[in-house]
Amino acid sequence: MKVLHIITRMNTGGPAVFLDHLTTSLANLGCESTIAYGYCESNEIDYLDSKKLSSKTIKIKSLHRSLNPYHDLKSFIQIRNIIKTIKPDLINTHTSKAGVLGRLAAKSVDRSLPVAHTFHGHLIYGYFAKYKSLIFTIIERFMSNFTNMFIAVTSETKSSLQKLGIGKKGVWQVIPIGIPITASVIYKADPVGPLKLLWVGRFTDIKDPFYAIETIKTLEAIKPAGFTLTMVGEGEIFEEAKKRAVGLPIKFTGWVKAPFESIQEFDLLMLTSKNEGLPLVMLEAANLGKPTISRNVGGVSEFIKSNSTGFLISGDYDDMARLITDLDRDRSKLEQAGVLAKKLLSTEFSVETMAKQYSKIYDQLMIRG
Repeated sequence: MKVLHIITRMNTGGPAVFLDHLTTSLANLGCESTIAYGYCESNEIDYLDSKKLSSKTIKIKSLHRSLNPYHDLKSFIQIRNIIKTIKPDLINTHTSKAGVLGRLAAKSVDRSLPVAHTFHGHLIYGYFAKYKSLIFTIIERFMSNFTNMFIAVTSETKSSLQKLGIGKKGVWQVIPIGIPITASVIYKADPVGPLKLLWVGRFTDIKDPFYAIETIKTLEAIKPAGFTLTMVGEGEIFEEAKKRAVGLPIKFTGWVKAPFESIQEFDLLMLTSKNEGLPLVMLEAANLGKPTISRNVGGVSEFIKSNSTGFLISGDYDDMARLITDLDRDRSKLEQAGVLAKKLLSTEFSVETMAKQYSKIYDQLMIRG
């Protein structure tokens, strides 16, 4: 089976890593994948600059995240030409812009060509200005006419989008993100040193790095020199974040290739996003036997069962600071949560499980025609 994946950009982050893992595992199931993608933003790092994929890749020269009628029309034409050239059996689109252009192009080439669209997170809350969110909601309702299957990474994402009238009842599937599972790692917390916290992500409003900084500020007031925070990533509010962190025990690394390979000396991952689908960083931490503390948003609770496979916060940064202080007093809770998180990851969130579910959906779509 030949599958064409279309994504707006392959910037370092969840969707790019997801596609790398998915297409590699699908190849083991006899699925030939091609990824068509556009350009990263000026403040982003292209995932493909440092990673050679096993699947074929095609760059769509006019495709950018920002809206531009001229470039978008050119991208539409280029996608049509790609489809005509490689003649895929099925198309799987990813992310908003590529999702719209890819599905329209596919059905304009061949109305019977099966098309699936994967929602990697929330299209609506927190990612765009309100007027853009409304526009995208209206567009996605319309796109149901050009989509044979909607795929969500969490049940919460599926439910939220269905409530907005996106998709039809019978054309939804939930397939959680999976990652390659490494050999079992037993995490042992340092009983006396400072508790080492880690934050990984883009420095954007939706990821809310300021929440993490305010949490550390509160912790420093409670127990000076008792906690450290390493923040990995860059973005449009990176410089402002560094200003706010002056005088606090916070280290900024900038972008780091494969952060969970080079930074393994931490006790607890902090997830401070205002909204999320199923965060890849949470799974990568669990792969090291390390737990995550997170705001209870989006689909996070489908992996983190509070005080079991991780820790959830429903309040503000003071609440997160209080819980981290409690965990610092009894670090065995971190070790226990790490073990349970790794166990859950291995049984339900492996890349092999994800690929088999996608392969099954692809087969069903091919049969339906």
